Amino acid sequence: MKKYKKIFTKLITIIVLLVLIFLIFRNDYKEIFSCIKNISTAGLLILLGMEIIYLLLDTTACYILIRSRFASFKFRQAIGVTFLGIFGNTAAFSAGIIPLQSYYLYKYDIEVGETVGLMNLKYVFHKFSIFIYAAAMLLLNSLIGVKIPGLMKYVYLGFAVSGVIIIFLILICTLEAVQHLLLNLIEKLPNTDKWEHRKKLWSNNLKSIYEESKNVLKNKNCCIKMLLTNLLKLSWFYTVPFVCVKVLGFSAPTFIQTQFLAAIMLLITGVLPNIAGMGPAEFAFVLLFSAFLGKVETSSALILYRSVTYFFPFLLSILVFLYIKSHIMNETKNINQLKY
Repeated sequence: MKKYKKIFTKLITIIVLLVLIFLIFRNDYKEIFSCIKNISTAGLLILLGMEIIYLLLDTTACYILIRSRFASFKFRQAIGVTFLGIFGNTAAFSAGIIPLQSYYLYKYDIEVGETVGLMNLKYVFHKFSIFIYAAAMLLLNSLIGVKIPGLMKYVYLGFAVSGVIIIFLILICTLEAVQHLLLNLIEKLPNTDKWEHRKKLWSNNLKSIYEESKNVLKNKNCCIKMLLTNLLKLSWFYTVPFVCVKVLGFSAPTFIQTQFLAAIMLLITGVLPNIAGMGPAEFAFVLLFSAFLGKVETSSALILYRSVTYFFPFLLSILVFLYIKSHIMNETKNINQLKY
C-alpha cells in the first residue's frame, strides 16, 4: 500500500509540473510550434548524434571506474550500466537506478555492495566535475565581462550550496571519522520496523562508498582519467544548448555564454529536488536563457533541448532494458533446462 502511495504522489507531482509547463507555454504555443516545425532533418540528426556521443563519454567514465577494480569488465557492459541508470531514473522515479545496476552487475560477479560504492563514487566525480567546470566558466566570463542580468545572486547561491554538498560527499568518501559520525547518527534513529530497514540500508551504503573510495582513490591514474573524462563529457554536453539555439535559427547567446549558462544550469539543477529528472532543469533553463533570448525563443530551445537530452536517451534506455531483460531471461531458462 505504501509503495502505491509513493507512486501516486510522484505521479501527481509530475502532473502538476506538466500543468505548470502548459500554463507557461499556452499563450505562445503557436509561435513555439512554428519554430520547432522549421527545424531541418540534418539539424535534428546532428543534435541526436551529439547526445549519443555524450552518452558514450558517460559510459567511458563508468568503464574507467569499474575496470579499475575489475579488470575483466567490458565496455559493452558499461553501456548496459549507463542505460539502466537512465531507465531507472525516469521509469522508476530515480529509485530504480542502483537496484537495476546492482542486479545487472551481479550477473558479472560484482557484489551489490561494490556496485553501490562504485556508482555513488561515480556520482561524486560527476558532481565535483560540474563544480570545477562551472567555476572555470564563471572565472572566464568574469574576465571577459559577461554576466547574467539580475541573476548573479542565484548563481552564487548555487555555487555555495553545491560546494557544501561536494565537500560533504568528499568527506564521506575519505575520512573515517566522518563515516563513524554518520553511522552513529543513523543508529540513534528510531528502532521501529520502518526505520530498521532504512538504518541497515543507509549504513551498508555508507560502508560501501567508503571502502570503494579507499580502493579507487589509491589509483591516481584512474582518478585523473575520471576527472578528465567527466570534464570532456560536460564540455560536450554544454555545447548541446548552443546547437539547439543555432538549429532554431536564433543568434544569441554566443558559444562562451552558452557554456557558462549551461554550466550554471546544471549546477543549480543538482541542488534542487526533482521527480524522475524533471522540474529543476526546465526551471533553470528558462531562468538563465531568458536573460539572453525572448520568451518564445527560450521556450522553443527548452523543448528541443529536453527532447534531445531527456526523452531521446530514455527511449534508447527502454530498448537496452528490454534487450538486457530478454538476455537474462534466456540465460535463466537455459540454466533451468540444464538442471533438469
